Amino acid sequence: MGDLGVNKTHSQYTSATGRRLASAATAKQAVQVAGAFLVYLAVRALTNESEAAAYANAEAILRIESGIGIAWERTLQAATLSRPALLGVFNWIYAWTYWPLLFGSLILTWLVDRQLFYRFRNTLIVSGTVGLLIFMFVPVAPPRFLDGFVDTVSSSHRSNFIAYPSFVINKFAALPSFHVGWSAMACFVLAKLSKRRIHHAALAVPPVLMSVAVVVTANHYIVDVVAGLALSFGSYWVARRWVRPAESDTAAEGDPCGNGGGEPPDPLEAQLAACSRPSGVTQT
Repeated sequence: MGDLGVNKTHSQYTSATGRRLASAATAKQAVQVAGAFLVYLAVRALTNESEAAAYANAEAILRIESGIGIAWERTLQAATLSRPALLGVFNWIYAWTYWPLLFGSLILTWLVDRQLFYRFRNTLIVSGTVGLLIFMFVPVAPPRFLDGFVDTVSSSHRSNFIAYPSFVINKFAALPSFHVGWSAMACFVLAKLSKRRIHHAALAVPPVLMSVAVVVTANHYIVDVVAGLALSFGSYWVARRWVRPAESDTAAEGDPCGNGGGEPPDPLEAQLAACSRPSGVTQT
């Protein structure tokens, strides 16, 4: 009976400790991700001065697209301008779905698959860093600033605030399109959480709709869409190999909570795993 009392007390202690450590680990990742996005937005807003170069680069992109036969921006926008209801749908998709999809997928992967969360988080860091360098050295004015295009999102004040918040906006950050690249990456990692084909098919729809939305709202060129996808998925390939050499054995075995390989858990998560094991059990 004495042993049962000790085991019950240990179980209560480890359960309470585990909850505290889980909350601390979650808070730590939330602060890191939020901090990374704030830095990204701040630096993006600061790289916003090369107006002449941005317009020259925009015209160059249109010439390149015309040369290879993919200058579809004006045609696609004209097709939607004559259909207000359809245009309203694409305005809404552009302004209101991007951030919920991105942060929702981060939260869900954190809760369900830590390995996938780390890959996704690192993908955003790598691609965001490269993107900031592109914004700095290759500024590009979006189509909405050029003759022959209509800025459809700004026609709605609320949508304008969400899509172009003045305190972080960089007017000349059209290339690449992270609206498309990161939306596609969010759906890609969510699809990895399910083996059902119907889920995979459903998650293929949002990136396609966003790709159309960024073009018909005159926020990006076709080249921006392709560049956003290439950068995001290329960064995912890099993120898959983002494991510190000294911890590679641990990563290969998977984390102590059974989440598979990838980046090993931080000290808080290691403590959480230790507290979750029954008394007297040693991890090998």
